[in-house]
Amino acid sequence: MARSVVALLLIAASLVSGDRHDKYEGHQLYRVAGPSQEIGVLEAHLDIISLTPAARSSSGQLEALVRLSPEDKQKWLQHFNKKQISYTKMVDNVADILRDEEAKNIRAKYDSKQNGSSIWNAYHGHEEINNYLDDLAKQYPDLVTVVNAALTYEGRQIKYARISTTRFEDPRKRVVVIDAGMHAREWLPIPVALNVIHRLVVDIVNNPQIQLLDWVVIPLVNPDGYEYSIAEDRLWRKTRSKARPNNDTCPGVDVNRNFDHYWGTKLDNVMPCSLTYEGPSSFSEPETRVIRDVIKSNLNRAVLYISLHSYGSLITYPWRNNGTLPPNGLLLNVAALKMATAMDELMSVTREPYTIGNAAYIQYFTTGTSTDWTRAVGVPFTFNIVLPVDGYVFPPENIEPICDEVWEAIIDGTEYILSLY
Repeated sequence: MARSVVALLLIAASLVSGDRHDKYEGHQLYRVAGPSQEIGVLEAHLDIISLTPAARSSSGQLEALVRLSPEDKQKWLQHFNKKQISYTKMVDNVADILRDEEAKNIRAKYDSKQNGSSIWNAYHGHEEINNYLDDLAKQYPDLVTVVNAALTYEGRQIKYARISTTRFEDPRKRVVVIDAGMHAREWLPIPVALNVIHRLVVDIVNNPQIQLLDWVVIPLVNPDGYEYSIAEDRLWRKTRSKARPNNDTCPGVDVNRNFDHYWGTKLDNVMPCSLTYEGPSSFSEPETRVIRDVIKSNLNRAVLYISLHSYGSLITYPWRNNGTLPPNGLLLNVAALKMATAMDELMSVTREPYTIGNAAYIQYFTTGTSTDWTRAVGVPFTFNIVLPVDGYVFPPENIEPICDEVWEAIIDGTEYILSLY
């Protein structure tokens, strides 16, 4: 019976979503390798799916997995040859990968509902995520407050959880801020963030983190883009705002280029049709303003900011705009190493070990990022944790092991940071 239901769901999904993945029919994935400045230039013109830092790449250079359409492939292959960027075709048809991922997630969501399993065992929609947060606040009113922070351009509510045993009233407690889902197509960080909330609220046996720290977790920063990636375009990255000229042709802003840290100083980020468009002004998007307001309202106590992304098995820290280090650069590296070691020691799925370092050094230079801005305004420890990839996407059956790894990283990271205060 269960197999019949799943089969019907798959047929229905294919009827509804066939055109959605058809747009990537014949698109191919290439792994390109070259100097970081050349890969950084590609960011504004090509869809970079993931990065492999030079420290662990087979070529000894920064490697990027890029998507090439049939129409543009020859032009870009010629460009790679001209710039002496080596390339290897990895995938013949992106659409097939996306269809397979969708089928796996339909099965996982069905199994989740049938078995009453956790919300982080599949990729759920924005409404289900918000309902989960609201239900948790009702069950644990002395521990969790859900804040309706802002409405998106399309009218969706951005919610976050404030978690505290002292209702954020103890000035001696430090604050940790975690967000996920900035980039719409990066689905994996969202259930991981929900799992962090669960461990802080429900699974709190022998958990000093909830006693010693106050927490703010924003599990879905960009709900408009996320819903669009589910319903229309699986590889959509930006928000869906249209508050500027020619907005119907190229809507949206890259949330992680919209922060007021050297915003407007990288020419490649000013093109509205670029995947990394920085927006008409810094903090133009409600999604970035939510993070800004959370940080500023807790700035006197905020000690750690983590932004969860995918894919790449990286932990990076400032400054990404110029490749230098903040005054506490050594401490940032030690904290990153402790978190990476915790995850690698627990590694239970096939993936690359984590690489840590300055974001500009192990990726490439860019501006307007959340980790640079939060560090600049006074949060001492700020990191991107870029979660791993399994093949070219991340199947739902492997979400839970990643949740376990990230939780261990948070435990070790916060223990180290607290030891400094």
